[in-house]
Formats: sequence, structure tokens, C-alpha cells
Amino acid sequence: IPSKLYVDNGCSYSNEQLSLICGSIGTVLLHTKIRDGASKAKIERQFRTLKETWLYTLDLDSITSLAQFGGLLKDYMRTYNTSVHSGIGATPMERYQKARSSIRMPKSREWLEECFLNRITRKVNKDSTVSIDKVSYDVPMQFISSKVEIRFLPDDMSCAFILYEGEHYPIRPTDKNENCRTKRNNTPSIDYSRIGGEG
Repeated sequence: IPSKLYVDNGCSYSNEQLSLICGSIGTVLLHTKIRDGASKAKIERQFRTLKETWLYTLDLDSITSLAQFGGLLKDYMRTYNTSVHSGIGATPMERYQKARSSIRMPKSREWLEECFLNRITRKVNKDSTVSIDKVSYDVPMQFISSKVEIRFLPDDMSCAFILYEGEHYPIRPTDKNENCRTKRNNTPSIDYSRIGGEG
């Protein structure tokens, strides 16, 4: 897990979801100054090196599949990372090994995947539903009238859930016929013995 994420100001990087993700994994999100191309020079120089020393030398007619292309790129990167670089006086792999003790690892794969889910806050309606992108979803009745945090993958709402006190509560698309027949105890009971008056 990186300690810092340095990105430009494109819409992919300037949004609430990325800020929440970085907060979840403990990474500081930094943005370059607007219209400051030099601030991105290091990665741009790496792309140039990759193109000039590898991509331009490829015989593209001999490559028959994406898997073969990926294998060639993997071989190039292995050579690149095990060759001495004058700027650091070592190979990138050696430099990485020296800093390995300070590298943060995720608690688990499940925890990391959960950190990358989109999240939104919704108030649950009286009929135990919430609306996400104009689609209604049923939620457990104990959350009626409460604000809840919902986590989901935008392209797979079947895995969406409410996260509450560390527990997952699945939500599902609303079946309007079933929903209208469901009995709910969402009206507070009135104890008339505590109200003024006699009898």
C-alpha cells in the first residue's frame, strides 16, 4: 500500500470515491498543479524509455496474441528491473529490497477489495427501501428512517451491501408486489398509561 498517491487533475482522479479509497487504505492523495506538465516528468520519462528501448524495436508482425505481447513486456520489465541504473547506483530490484521493511501490506485480500468499493450514504425510506441511480433496493427493516452507508461495485449491484458496525447487510432490487405486502413494525408504539388523564 503506497504512503502517497501522486496524480493529475483529470476527472478520474478528482472525485470523492478516490478520496474515500485513499482514506480507507491510509494513503495521502496528492494532485499536481494545474497545467504543470513538468510535475509529471518522471513517469512520462519512463513511458518514453519503454517506447524507445522496447516498443519501437518489436517486430509487431511476429506477435500473434495479446498473451504473447504481455509475455514480451514481462521479460523486458524483468531485465529493466535487474539492470543497474546510474541515477540510483543500483538495480530497481535492489532499491526495492532495501525499502521493503517500510512497505505496508494489506490486512487481507478481502479487506483491500472492500476498501475499493464505491460508497454512498442514503436515508432508508419508511417502506424499507433506498434509491441508487433511480433503482429501488430493499434493505433490512431495522434500518428504516436511518442513514446507512452502502458499498457496491457500479457494474455489479448484486454484491451491494450496507456496512454497519463492521457487519455486512445485503440489499436487493425491490420487488414492488412483495414489498407492498410486507408487514413492518416501523411505527413507534404509544403507551397510553404514561399520557396525562385518568383511567
